[in-house]
Amino acid sequence: MPFCPRCGLNVAALDDEAKRPEPAGSEVAEEPVGAAPVAADASETADMPPERIMSVASPAALNAAPTEPSSSPGGRAFSIPPIVIASVFVLVGLIAFGLLTRPQPGGTPQPGDQPAPGGTLAAPAPPIVGLTILSPSDGQAVAAAELTVIGTAPPGVSITQDISFGLDQHASVDGTGHWAIKVGLNEGDNKLTFRIGDDRSTERTVRVTYTPQRTP
Repeated sequence: MPFCPRCGLNVAALDDEAKRPEPAGSEVAEEPVGAAPVAADASETADMPPERIMSVASPAALNAAPTEPSSSPGGRAFSIPPIVIASVFVLVGLIAFGLLTRPQPGGTPQPGDQPAPGGTLAAPAPPIVGLTILSPSDGQAVAAAELTVIGTAPPGVSITQDISFGLDQHASVDGTGHWAIKVGLNEGDNKLTFRIGDDRSTERTVRVTYTPQRTP
């Protein structure tokens, strides 16, 4: 159709203009996108204006962005994961704690840790219960008018000597559980009775015979 049915454009005139040959000396047709660049001869580009040289150059080469130099493997930054750093700190802390709590050679032994002669730790002594008279023995004969009675009892309690006709004597038990009372003896048999405080169930009695020495 010579004319466009919508706008009335003369289509035949456009076809004639497209078939008309291009005049000599016109610009070089644009190369298709992606075509390989054609190297120009030096003699041809010597007299060519700058804009002509730019048109011959490949658009891909002109538009290519300068690439940054790749970093060598030696220039890369080395990063350590945080969990590795935390693990190292925890390990160092545990080693330091173990060194501090380890018993040092030549240190002072703690009370109750004294080894027995056989090489094992000695068992703690059993607590003292009740009253015991260690000296003198029952029925012992002495030649002195005074005698010191020694015994054991729980530490801190009071020991009472029961005297039938007179005031009772008292003594305190020391931290080791020992006590001592000096008593006077009558010539002949003497019955010495001791107890813890006023508890008569703890009474212990020892008999001592006093025989004075006779001088010729």
